[in-house]
Amino acid sequence: MTPMRVAYAGHDFFSSCLELLAQRADLDLVVIFSDGPGGQPTDNVRAIAAARNTPVRTGRWSTEQIEAFNTLDVDLLVCAAYMYRIPVEHLDVSYAVNVHPTLLPYGRGPNPLAYLTFEHPELNGITIHEMTPELDQGPILLQEPFDRDTDDGFDETFLKLWAYAPRALQRLIDDIDHYFQHKRDQGAGSYWPEPPEAERTLHAATATVADAQRLQARFGHLGFVLYPADAPPLQVRSLTASRCQHQYPPGRLAAKLHHGWIVAVSDGLVHIHPAQPRT
Repeated sequence: MTPMRVAYAGHDFFSSCLELLAQRADLDLVVIFSDGPGGQPTDNVRAIAAARNTPVRTGRWSTEQIEAFNTLDVDLLVCAAYMYRIPVEHLDVSYAVNVHPTLLPYGRGPNPLAYLTFEHPELNGITIHEMTPELDQGPILLQEPFDRDTDDGFDETFLKLWAYAPRALQRLIDDIDHYFQHKRDQGAGSYWPEPPEAERTLHAATATVADAQRLQARFGHLGFVLYPADAPPLQVRSLTASRCQHQYPPGRLAAKLHHGWIVAVSDGLVHIHPAQPRT
């Protein structure tokens, strides 16, 4: 049996899907599209590509990129957390699918995880849909919901997505003709934009421990910005916060430690690890 020729587009977020594609003997991973230096994280994507000697293409799609793709005789294009629009209407490919981290048609958009923790926990799940020119609006091929633990935030949801996305993708590939024959239109649904900067900002002088914990739960390793009263703003991707009495004015940068910075809030202390000045 001739292996199905597969192309992958995405960065590290859903690269457990790329790992699945690379491991299957019935697939031939011919090209990977990802981000370049200074963009989205791609360490795992590049490690998988290097292990298989699969070429990696970066940058926005151009006429030349489209023409090069169309010479590869790709059977299946898998898109999963990819940063650029793919001109699928101009590609010669039998199947083109996108892996999306909500139960569509609700939660379309570039980064829906920030909405799942508090606003829409009932929409936790994986959707694989056919790619169309319209973002996240192609017919649904399959869905796999998963349960949310009570204290799950962004990072915990990410880990569940990491585990369940390749499982859903494997189901699709094992019977791809069946799923395409039974695809269904999405309907109206909803679109979730990138959260505004104001929602990703914490002013330490007026914040509480609960405020810091809520932002950590909502944005996780995606990060938010913390403004100390006496230091430049910090990009926060991981923190520990504890309610306690202390001697510092709220907002004070209390200490710069080897393993992170401590910032005072009104009812406790926040440990940011590692601390990164906002760029």
